[in-house]
Amino acid sequence: MTKIINVNDFVNRFFETAEKLGYDVEVCKRGEARGKKQIDFGNKKLHELHLRKLYPMLIENGIDFSYDAFNDIVPGRPCAVKGFREISATIVC
Repeated sequence: MTKIINVNDFVNRFFETAEKLGYDVEVCKRGEARGKKQIDFGNKKLHELHLRKLYPMLIENGIDFSYDAFNDIVPGRPCAVKGFREISATIVC
């Protein structure tokens, strides 16, 4: 595993790892994240702004964060928790 230095490093590695694991990475076409990258987890998507909001929780708790903590930061995306945890586990010490 590689130590994450800052939020920008985390976001970049997250998208790179997602693609390597076979997730679709695309450009968000609407909303506040328009023009930014997003990952399609099948039922739900996480975009760059979500990842930036989730980063402090991940650094503080590692991949052992609670579903409630995730949902408090990015509500309405329960289907993204598993994929987020999977990708994060490969890049965060």
